[in-house]
Amino acid sequence: MSQNFRKFITRVGEQSEFKPLKNQLLNYLKKESENKYKNYPRLLELMQSYWPKYKERSRISHLLKDHHEEIFSFYLNTFFHYRKRGLTFSEPEAPTPVDFKLIFKYHYNNKEVEVVEDVMKELNINISTDSILKRIFIFAISSFGFMVEQIFGRPFAFQFFDISANSLPDNEWEVIAIISGREQ
Repeated sequence: MSQNFRKFITRVGEQSEFKPLKNQLLNYLKKESENKYKNYPRLLELMQSYWPKYKERSRISHLLKDHHEEIFSFYLNTFFHYRKRGLTFSEPEAPTPVDFKLIFKYHYNNKEVEVVEDVMKELNINISTDSILKRIFIFAISSFGFMVEQIFGRPFAFQFFDISANSLPDNEWEVIAIISGREQ
């Protein structure tokens, strides 16, 4: 676990208290990603380099399906400090040019879980650890929608169909989220 992850979780907790109400958490995570002055333009440039192949018929979902691992790994690892080894993606689907679905998994190691629990304790947040782990993960993914809008030129958002958290040995957790993206 990196010091960057600790700093990230501390900032998110202090600024949003991990609250999804009134998009508090989502808005903070969008702002957090925009503040990545070097990586934000790099990811936009990467996606823009792929877009000409998909621009005809506005096939944004096919771009995301074809490049999901590269794009989401870069976003979640570089912007939010999720470990690359903890991230997995499966079953990408693009049933229409503007609909996208992917299963995201993240394995929080015990040090990451301890950081989240420490921040919750410091801020006197009395919610289950797994709820916070799920929230941070799905809202980090959802915050990517505004970057897609910049490439696609139309409103786009990510929503979750299902999210679960499985307790693992040694105070580790696996969060599994089925996320869909769609033109709004």
